[in-house]
Amino acid sequence: MKEQACDGKTFTGIVVPDGWHEIEIQDGIDYVKSKNGEIYRDDKDCKAWKIPMKVKNDDDPANGGIVGCTAFEANGGDLMATILDAAGLWKTICEKFPGDETVFASKIMDGVKTRLPGKTFMIESRLDKAGFSKVISVASYAKYKELMAGKKDGKKEDKKNDKKETEAVKSDVSGTGDGW
Repeated sequence: MKEQACDGKTFTGIVVPDGWHEIEIQDGIDYVKSKNGEIYRDDKDCKAWKIPMKVKNDDDPANGGIVGCTAFEANGGDLMATILDAAGLWKTICEKFPGDETVFASKIMDGVKTRLPGKTFMIESRLDKAGFSKVISVASYAKYKELMAGKKDGKKEDKKNDKKETEAVKSDVSGTGDGW
């Protein structure tokens, strides 16, 4: 086995601080499930997807830390599309599945589960009230460099501009494609 059991070992989690981090998508993209293994549904009968992410940068003190990312089918389509775009898969998906298809369609998510793990890009995280790191912004490396250059030029520091930058990331369709 790749893993080793160590009875009694104490595991310490890495708290991923607020800010931008290079992440790698991990295996295990799936519906959020309850403790008994059933697919979780919120009070509006909406399902949610978990997208496992881990900080991957030896120079980042949070290297190896886990960042939580959940996309609800009812209102998380833009988040999922932005993740796929930052990973370089969005253009291929749009070409393969033209029209009014949702990113959460099973024929699309089946491919996402196999093609997204291992992809790297930048995310901005914030600690929630419970102390867990959550994704608040997603960017390809190129868009991240653009955003950081804008900050250095004195372009922003208020939340209104943060929202504009996030919208710009969502609309930047620069995927390279992997042959869905």
